[in-house]
Amino acid sequence: MTIPLITPEDLAELQFLTPDLDFTDAERQAVLLAAGPSDVNAAPGSGKTTVLAAKLLLLARQWPHDRRGICVLSHTNVAREEIERRLGATAVGARLLTYPHFIGTIHGFVDRFLALPALRSLGLTVDVIDDDIFAKKAIARAMKKPSLWGWAQNDEGVKPLVGGLVYRGADLVLDSEGGTLPKTTAKSYPLLTEIKEQLTSEGVFRYADMFAFAEMLLTNFPDIKVQLSRRFPLVYLDEMQDTSWEQEALLARLFDESVVVQRYGDLNQRILVGKGDFAQLSFPREGALPISTSKRFGPEIAAAVSGVRVGGNAVVGTAADVHPPTLMTYTTERVGDVLNRFGNLVLDRFNDEQLRRGHIKALCTRKQGDAKQQTPGRTLLDYWPAYLEQSKGNGGRSERLWSLLSQSAELRVGGISMHSRAADAKRAVVLVLRAADSPHIKGLRDGSQLFRRLADAGQDVKGIRRLCRELATASNLGAAEAGRAKAVELFTQYLHPLLPVGMSTAKFQALPVFQAPEMQPEQEANQRACQVKRGDRLVEIEIGTVASMKGETHLATLVLESLGHPSRRFDLAEALPVLAGLKLRDPKMSESILSQFRNLYVGMSRPTSFLCLAVNQTRVSADCIVALQGKGWVVETLA
Repeated sequence: MTIPLITPEDLAELQFLTPDLDFTDAERQAVLLAAGPSDVNAAPGSGKTTVLAAKLLLLARQWPHDRRGICVLSHTNVAREEIERRLGATAVGARLLTYPHFIGTIHGFVDRFLALPALRSLGLTVDVIDDDIFAKKAIARAMKKPSLWGWAQNDEGVKPLVGGLVYRGADLVLDSEGGTLPKTTAKSYPLLTEIKEQLTSEGVFRYADMFAFAEMLLTNFPDIKVQLSRRFPLVYLDEMQDTSWEQEALLARLFDESVVVQRYGDLNQRILVGKGDFAQLSFPREGALPISTSKRFGPEIAAAVSGVRVGGNAVVGTAADVHPPTLMTYTTERVGDVLNRFGNLVLDRFNDEQLRRGHIKALCTRKQGDAKQQTPGRTLLDYWPAYLEQSKGNGGRSERLWSLLSQSAELRVGGISMHSRAADAKRAVVLVLRAADSPHIKGLRDGSQLFRRLADAGQDVKGIRRLCRELATASNLGAAEAGRAKAVELFTQYLHPLLPVGMSTAKFQALPVFQAPEMQPEQEANQRACQVKRGDRLVEIEIGTVASMKGETHLATLVLESLGHPSRRFDLAEALPVLAGLKLRDPKMSESILSQFRNLYVGMSRPTSFLCLAVNQTRVSADCIVALQGKGWVVETLA
């Protein structure tokens, strides 16, 4: 199999193909020229996905095969959309967006080529693949069984256990992502098995179930590996740090030694792999190519980020420094005022135009916990108790139609970009079509694939695009009765061709999905954001976990300290002496604390201009404060 080689002469073409980007540095050029199997370990803000897209553009110009293609897999739709946007901007690059090539998420690839064929071979169909929906349905069934209901009254871990029921391995062994199952001889075990089997027969699955069905197909039909290897002789894997051992083992079974596999990621951002054997994860292999320069921030933030890395090269910030990193120390009594003080620091540093264009966010590794004996600063709820009510929501914001359609009239209030609005609009359409039991979206996981799914089904997508545009640009459709009535009319007008045969307008408009919310969307939004006002000026701080903001870029970021589990150590108490240069990170540090450092690395690498850390003053020494000030940090005291 001949794979086109990229030469130094080819790199000169990038100035015409991507005139807005610069790939002249040695590290990026080495990545672009790499021809064989290789790993790329890239710093946050280095533009690794953009580098990959540029490499694909060069390959597209020379790709000689009509039935063999390039496979590009990522964990996130954001990365996929970035690649598709770059490729779609040129006629040559657009060739890679169609057969025989595949660009999508790992989950999408597994579903399309393995899991869904496996399910069809078993006579099963898919209604929905969604963790939240599965959990809601599973728990509802469990609470109708007296013995499980009684168990749940005495053990708060039962509902997460039931909601997380999942298949593992080629033999479809029952497991749970929400806890440890009882022994197979326990009286509750057959009940749990029954719940899982019932939902399976109804086509309701968790995301991880698809990997088990994929393993089943590969075990029963090993020749699939040969077929996939012939179809895709060149494979790129993005966001490798988020790949679990289970996923990595499956990916290794998909392609043989004839396939060139190149993997991109950042080992320091490995925070989403869940349970598993970290020692078996192979990324990055020895000799990985680095991209150590970040275009997101300047040297001062880069030095702070480098201070909490667990491996790899130090991050080099090539942007200009804007504001020095800041440490906010607070007394226990003032923990509830931390967000307000941060808002005022932001107002001191940025004008209204900068605030309008940028994201201001506060993040914490842990949302909630049970360490009541520890000094506050333990979880997000210590700083913003209202977040708990939002986290208790019925299935999450992505499952509530009117929450998705409650955007402000301002296109960037609260950091809500038009991209986010468009994503919410497509998700809203999926929720309505799913509620109507539309046959055209069976198995559709989220709104990112809506247009493609409908086009593949031979449906006219123009009307749905128009609907999504109207939903995204309208203001506060979900906030009041008049707005909700207007939204229902829009759904009725545009979705009629996609509804089941015989569904009347009256029946459609009476669907439960259109019922008025118990909690007003603006109240819910207030639980996710903190508004700080000073005179006639205002800044809105979006609040969330580190994991929820992974991959984002902010104007200013507040990283709130948290108590680790199971380490029972505070992350910043461990990290600040290292950042101050008072001690080196312990090379024998436990995996639990290493995970806390990786979360700090992700959180601290979000901002372009202003990084602030908040720590209880009882957990930082005077020597540490002096040392940080000597390194250029500003220290703010909230007492």
